[in-house]
Amino acid sequence: MKRHVLWIFVELGVTLAVTPPDQAPQPAPPSLAKLMPSGPLLYVESPDFAALVHDWNNSAEKKAWLAGDNYQVFSRSRLFLRLSETQKEFAVAAAAPPDMALLESVAGSESALALYDIGNLEFLYITRLPSARAIDNAFWRGKEKFEPRKVADIPYYVHTEPTKNRLVAFAAVKDFLLLATREDLIAGALSVLSGKSMRALSDEPWFTSAAREAGPRGDLRMVLNLARLVKTPHFRSYWIQRNVSDLRPYVAEVADVHRSAEQIREERVLLRNIGNNDATEQVSPEDSVLASLLRLVPDDCGVYRAWSAPSVDQALDLLERKALSPRIGRGVAPTRGPIVVLTEGQTGSEGDLETRIDVPPGTASGGGFEPEALKKVLARAKLEGVLEVESTRTLPGGVFVGTQSAIVVQAASDWNQDEARSALLSAVRGLWTTSGLGANWVEKGAGDAAYSELDGLTHLAMAARGRTLIVGTGSDPVVAVLKRMATAPGKESGVYAAGFRHAAERRDIVSMTHLIEAPLARQFGEGPGGHEPWFFSENLASLSQSLECVESESILVRERGPLVSETVIYRLSQ
Repeated sequence: MKRHVLWIFVELGVTLAVTPPDQAPQPAPPSLAKLMPSGPLLYVESPDFAALVHDWNNSAEKKAWLAGDNYQVFSRSRLFLRLSETQKEFAVAAAAPPDMALLESVAGSESALALYDIGNLEFLYITRLPSARAIDNAFWRGKEKFEPRKVADIPYYVHTEPTKNRLVAFAAVKDFLLLATREDLIAGALSVLSGKSMRALSDEPWFTSAAREAGPRGDLRMVLNLARLVKTPHFRSYWIQRNVSDLRPYVAEVADVHRSAEQIREERVLLRNIGNNDATEQVSPEDSVLASLLRLVPDDCGVYRAWSAPSVDQALDLLERKALSPRIGRGVAPTRGPIVVLTEGQTGSEGDLETRIDVPPGTASGGGFEPEALKKVLARAKLEGVLEVESTRTLPGGVFVGTQSAIVVQAASDWNQDEARSALLSAVRGLWTTSGLGANWVEKGAGDAAYSELDGLTHLAMAARGRTLIVGTGSDPVVAVLKRMATAPGKESGVYAAGFRHAAERRDIVSMTHLIEAPLARQFGEGPGGHEPWFFSENLASLSQSLECVESESILVRERGPLVSETVIYRLSQ
């Protein structure tokens, strides 16, 4: 990016140097956003779209993805079938197949696409192409099949697919190639090119506010009108994150992708609706808490997440789920009906002959998780931040064993170690003991690596160092965090940070999910081949395989009043 900016200044200096004193420099070409009629839901632009298309077409990732299970499952999805149907309609209207060859022929340098309707895929695409290239594509070569029309004395061409009235219009003028699926969109853009005024995308408040807050434009920029997008049924149906309710407080988003040989960096900016009463309330201040926590992340950690200013309930829930009583989080509500397994009428098995039916079934005599004492300790501590670190664990030879995790809680004042140990023991004694018998803290380690471990059935470990409390599922994750205590904090400032070491964890996670899914598949009569790819160990694993060049991913979130900014970095293996 620095080299790109430098070349811009060099070229500008050369231009000014060779321009005669009595000749003013030529005006800069208009921004493509100024050519787009108002009203789009989404706007995408690139300073060199042709380079992006070329890189994708020749990438190993594309070949691996098309050959993988993830693409095969996607190709049978309802969304893919809907897109394929629309693609066929477009091919009839355009008198040319909308394939990658067509895309390459119409991909110029600076390019932009504005999407006005998701359901009908109504868009306007504008790209800068030299005149010779603008007329060297399937549209121009087959223009005799189109109906010629004019606006502001500029010709353009229209053709309509008769079954669904799918329309395609194109024009080539002033080193621009325009392509649209609505005639009024291309007519509006051509009117602006002719010098007429029109309310454009660049005049809309949501767009100008988002563009003003965004940083330098990346290799690809996407601007979303979130206030309108969340109201569209197609967005709510196909938005994969299923978090539309979380997006409602925001009016717009800008995402810029910057590419280099070492990494792909995505800069996101989200604007809250300033009319929302909650828009500027309860925003955590940015300080050094996050940097203090992130310095404790071990180098071999698989996944980490850190928050500043967590609530007591958030910290307690994290301690319970990841360290004290490990369990999965709340699942997503199912959207499919139960599976009916047809049998030959047999119910039960020989083992049921040993089941007593004359006495009630036995119940577990142990207690459960008892968080009251621990919750009081956390409330008095005035929490400043919390960190979760987690890794898969394997034995020599690559045998997968499980996962191990540690939770780091930072308070406003020093922890009372005896009080913390007593509260932790009170929380778990009903899970592992009867009346608390046989559960005691044992001091282990020495010096800076000293910690306490609970004897008995569980290997819960803990350590307190000043304002930092560390609780782990065993000694290894706690000691790994303790070894980082002397590390100086970095310069990270924000409210949330997370990371995932994809290259290190991918193999173990695939192994773990296969161990879970394979028995379930056999239970329903699925063999090792000829079945729908299992979701985690085959479907998502193939996507992971396609992206094996991604070594790790990290995200840092900052908040400043109504503005939320996120930096996502994908580090690439060399």
